[in-house]
Amino acid sequence: MLDYDLYRFTNPDRSTKDWAVRDNGDGTYTSRWGKTGTRLQAKTFTKNRLSMNELIRSKVSKGYKSIGQVLIDDDGTISSASSKPLDQDSSPTEEPCLFWRLKIRQTDLSDTQAIGTFHANVLAISSAITDCFGPSVWIKDFLHAMINGHLSNAGKLFKEQGVASLLLFMAMMKVAPKQVSIHLSHDDGVDISNKIKLESKALSIFDTDLESVRPVAESLGLLEKRIDLSLVSSSQDDFYF
Repeated sequence: MLDYDLYRFTNPDRSTKDWAVRDNGDGTYTSRWGKTGTRLQAKTFTKNRLSMNELIRSKVSKGYKSIGQVLIDDDGTISSASSKPLDQDSSPTEEPCLFWRLKIRQTDLSDTQAIGTFHANVLAISSAITDCFGPSVWIKDFLHAMINGHLSNAGKLFKEQGVASLLLFMAMMKVAPKQVSIHLSHDDGVDISNKIKLESKALSIFDTDLESVRPVAESLGLLEKRIDLSLVSSSQDDFYF
């Protein structure tokens, strides 16, 4: 028998299903799942395929509740509670994140042309962002899914995706045509605009601030460029105010 962290989901009809996970300590983790009271199926993953914490976070976001640590035998039967209590701090907590929604409406040729222009603008935006922050696998995958029509309508931005993801959405909001609806908000439902000077809270999720992202924000049109007074020439030497 081995220790697993057990999570339970309650269906609308009040039936439940279980999901359990265990870090095997050898670079792999095992996931078990099935209806409550039945033998749980099992599958073992390598951590570089999908990290265990990401999977736990995904399950919690879908409504699974932590039950605690249990003992599960090789057949997948939950036999008893583990003698090792689940520490309150060890249950996964949702990291601070931002929520996004994107909807593209395409019904006629004019919509197709507008959306095509939008895609071209977004690719240019992503190029400017990656020039500053370096390549981003998340941005690459996101844009590929969006352009090919495989993108889900909503998702989350976490710290691990970097402030580049936030800047991408802000810049997309700025260039979006009427056929494209983009919404960004905090986890408490407060909307986020493309006016980056007003969004210090959103920047703080990525451990950064306005001055740190000023150069790329200016290049994306999210922030007006500062006037360098040292470059202003004048024939008048003295100024009186």
